[in-house]
Amino acid sequence: MNLQKILGIYVDKFGEDYDISTATLSEEGEMVLISMLTKAISINKPISKKKLIEFFGYDENDPGIII
Repeated sequence: MNLQKILGIYVDKFGEDYDISTATLSEEGEMVLISMLTKAISINKPISKKKLIEFFGYDENDPGIII
């Protein structure tokens, strides 16, 4: 399943509040995100904000990155 399709399923399941705007990801990064989304859907629990921050490498000192 491609990233856009799994993101659509994820948002349909958990609502717009859990929409993830993705940055440009490497093929490996995309596969990791697909795995995270698939797991979240299968256990019926959205990905935590902490986990997303870790994945995207959010730096609170860089205001250009918004999650």
